[in-house]
Amino acid sequence: MKKYLFIFCLLLGAATGAFAQAQRTITGVVRSATEALPGVTVLVKGTTNGASTDPEGRFSLTVPTGQPVTLNISSIGYVSQEIPVGDREQINVTLKEDAQQLNDVVVIGYQEVNRRDVTGSVSSVGAQQIKDVPVNSAAEALTGRLAGVQLTSSEGTPGNQEVQVRVRGGGSVTQDNSPLYVVDGIQIENALGVIAPQDIASVDVLKDASATAIYGARGANGVVIITTKKGLEGKTVISYNGFAGVRKITNTLGVLEPDDYLNYQYERSRYAGVAGLNSFRTLFGSRNFASDTITRARNSPFVDWQDDVFGKNAFQQTHNVSIAGGVKGTTYSLSLTRNTEDGIQRGSDYERSLINFRFDTKATDKLTVGLNVRFNDQEANGAGTSTSGSSVTSRLRNTVQYQPLNIPRADGTVVDVTAFDPEFFETSTLVNPILTIDNEYRLDKRRTFNVGGNIALELAKGLVFRSTAGFDITNFDLSTFNGRYSPTIRQAAGAI
Repeated sequence: MKKYLFIFCLLLGAATGAFAQAQRTITGVVRSATEALPGVTVLVKGTTNGASTDPEGRFSLTVPTGQPVTLNISSIGYVSQEIPVGDREQINVTLKEDAQQLNDVVVIGYQEVNRRDVTGSVSSVGAQQIKDVPVNSAAEALTGRLAGVQLTSSEGTPGNQEVQVRVRGGGSVTQDNSPLYVVDGIQIENALGVIAPQDIASVDVLKDASATAIYGARGANGVVIITTKKGLEGKTVISYNGFAGVRKITNTLGVLEPDDYLNYQYERSRYAGVAGLNSFRTLFGSRNFASDTITRARNSPFVDWQDDVFGKNAFQQTHNVSIAGGVKGTTYSLSLTRNTEDGIQRGSDYERSLINFRFDTKATDKLTVGLNVRFNDQEANGAGTSTSGSSVTSRLRNTVQYQPLNIPRADGTVVDVTAFDPEFFETSTLVNPILTIDNEYRLDKRRTFNVGGNIALELAKGLVFRSTAGFDITNFDLSTFNGRYSPTIRQAAGAI
């Protein structure tokens, strides 16, 4: 029995060694003339054994030993190569650009044309240029990447929807200067706020009259045409794209410390005459033998409100999962995106969930049908740094200008720096910035549901009839509450 067991172990070891020797690993790097290429397909010719290059252009795959192996290396925009491996274990490849494929295709509304054939002024950006930008907003991802297009935000509130896009300057003073947004052929209001950057395949901006004429007056301020990603014929591909990070304020404004602040207030009160001096004494006291409140105030600890209001380490994260694929004549793509973001300012945060589905099929040789469904659910908490109205309601103004010290009174009491100071409010209309934020509640909920469909019928060679239809539903729910110490309330009703 022991003899047979010994022979069995020898045979098993020999089989294991033979199996180990029958496989070998090949590694390598794929580059263009200027940089490493991610996402390049490396396939063993005649098999389904393959791999894709990582962001540094590296790949690794296992091939049989003792058999001739040829690698087929291909990527969109580059000439495919077939490389015999031989006995090599390291394969470094440089792909050449395919001039025919690299002719940029620009969408101009009713057709797609090569850039060299476009007579109008067009700016374009592709998915490759924005895919690694760690932001949750499509507007932020496109900032600085479209020539002649200005994207500005009024403030850095998480989920801020007030992003101004200007294609041809300011234009009208009294009318809206925003461009027209067209997503997969359907007009959508404020499209950059309801689309995840990870879902964008290309953005083309039509800037002059010849390019926007098809849209009539709606295109007078320019047209932003967004094309979302779609699936490719072949096996189903599941991909994940995510990032996490922390944001913090990089620079704060210089503000006066207690000694300089009191000097400024005293000089300011002198120009206001007797009433100003009396107001200064009421707020900060005076020098006398009984109670030298001025000296006590000068020696008070310095309070920089910017540290308390904008001192958060704001954590943000984004997760995007997509499923794409198709069979001959039919492709599909489903993308799920989840964003969470804390605000740098106290009492602010943002959450968003996005679903994007695209389906395209060639029903017949001449008829093509497409469907797009998009759902966006988001919540933005916090009043931001400013709101519409007078400067009294600005949280940024209160943070920078509020008194930076504890105020001793002549009667020996000290006005707590974190409390409401009615006397200071009457003379300055300023409220403690912490109380301001904690006494104002803003919750902005928005749900957007968009459905679009299109059909394209080839009537003759080079002549296609295309029709699109869709609808866009947005539900706004803005909840607000102003507490007792909110500047908005106190401005309207006076001291309470």
